[in-house]
Amino acid sequence: MNKNIIIEKLEDIAVISLNRPEKRNALNAAILTELSTAMDEIAENQRIRGIILTGNGSAFCAGADLAYLKEISQFGEEENVRDSRLLADIFYKLYSLPKITFAMVNGPALAGGCGLALCCDYIFAEQESARFGFTEARIGFIPAIVMNFLIRRVSPSIAYHLAVSAQLINARDALQTGLVDLIFPERDLRNKTLSFVGNLLEQNSFEAMIQTKKLFQQLLDLPLKEGLEIASRLNARSRQSADCQKGLKQFLNKTTINWRSES
Repeated sequence: MNKNIIIEKLEDIAVISLNRPEKRNALNAAILTELSTAMDEIAENQRIRGIILTGNGSAFCAGADLAYLKEISQFGEEENVRDSRLLADIFYKLYSLPKITFAMVNGPALAGGCGLALCCDYIFAEQESARFGFTEARIGFIPAIVMNFLIRRVSPSIAYHLAVSAQLINARDALQTGLVDLIFPERDLRNKTLSFVGNLLEQNSFEAMIQTKKLFQQLLDLPLKEGLEIASRLNARSRQSADCQKGLKQFLNKTTINWRSES
């Protein structure tokens, strides 16, 4: 039974809440293990299409737990490599999850906590209390794993500044840099996020969105000509898919589809 995370299922949307409010939802081995298991289960659940990741209490996630930091300070090289790869695997699992994912940032998202938000497709933030920062350099650490996702979200110059300066930025500044997609007042954050997810699932084919997500992530790592060849083949296959045939029919007949209830 999970105790460090809470999963709430609302039809085809799952809300995953980090549940260590007394520790500002700081990361340790237990919460990371539970989160990894939850993502595995959700990945296999065909009913779930939208994922919202948030934190209970006043913080989204304050980064690594102090006790966890004390523990890893005693690790040897092999233990450190194994532990680092575990964190990298969890981040990649969230990044590549075959669902549409949202970080609902209700307070500070720091270091590895900010990394969790970056691994989601969308980041929505509470406009007054949300804070973002890669504070690793303040303790002589490097935001090495997180940086892989940071450079995929904002410009190289902004990513470099955030990583090197260890500066905290508020929700409005994060919105301007492109780190955050939308900001809302505290009273509206949950309802607006759920409404956005629901509308997205109604208006668009889920299969088309997931294939777009996979292709987008793949193209980031490919030379242009190789990317165009892969994209051309996928484009051709998608035209023959059931969803595309259904979508073309409704477009030509000037009707509408509620994709959420259709499939």
